[in-house]
Amino acid sequence: MIKIKKIFKLGALCFLLLLLWGCASHAVISPEPIRKGESVSGISWSMENVFPVAFYRRGLSSRVDIGFRVGLPVYGTGLDLTYTVYSYGLRREFINIAYSLSSNSSFDFTYYSLRYFKGRAGVRTFYKGFRIMYIPSGISHERSFRFGFLGGISLKRFGVELGYFHDFDKGQPFEFILSQKPKNPGAITDFGFPGEHSRLVGMSFSLYFFMKKSFGN
Repeated sequence: MIKIKKIFKLGALCFLLLLLWGCASHAVISPEPIRKGESVSGISWSMENVFPVAFYRRGLSSRVDIGFRVGLPVYGTGLDLTYTVYSYGLRREFINIAYSLSSNSSFDFTYYSLRYFKGRAGVRTFYKGFRIMYIPSGISHERSFRFGFLGGISLKRFGVELGYFHDFDKGQPFEFILSQKPKNPGAITDFGFPGEHSRLVGMSFSLYFFMKKSFGN
C-alpha cells in the first residue's frame, strides 16, 4: 500500500512538472494557402508544451485563414489569424497574429517569408521570419517583451520549426547567452520552473503532422 502511494505521488509530481515545463506556445501555420471553405488539421508537438496539441485551420478568404489549437489539458490551446501580404509564383509572405494559453501565456506577431521548391518527392517548403512576443503576466506575474527569429521546413505531411526569442529588457545578458547558469534575477522561480524572463521561454522547437487536408492529395 505504501509503495502504491509513493508511485502515485511520484506520478502526480511528474505530471505537474510536465505541465509547468510548458513555458510558452505558438501557432502552427499552413505551408500552403488555404482557400475559402477549405481546411487543414493535424497534431503538433513542441519542446514548449511537452504534450501533443491538436490544430485546425480554415480559410476565410483567398488571403485570410484562422487557426484553433487544443492542448492537454489546456496548455497549448489558442487561436490565431493569418493574412497573406504577398503571393507570386513560388514565393509567399504573410503575417500571423496569435494568442496561446500556457504557464506563460503570450500574444505573438510573426512575419513569415516562405518559398516553395519542387522536387521528385513533391513540394518542399522553406520559411523564415521574425516574431514579436508579449507575455502580459507570466508565472511570476511579470511582463515580458521578446523579439527573435525562426525558420522551418515543411514536406507533404510533416514539418519542423526552430526559433529563439530574446527578452532584451530583463532576460539573460547577451554576453552570457551561452552560459549554463542564468544571470538575470527571476529567470527561475522558487520552485525551479522557468519564469517569464528565462531563456527557456524564448526557445521554440516544434514538429507538426498534417492528418487531413482539404486541398491537394
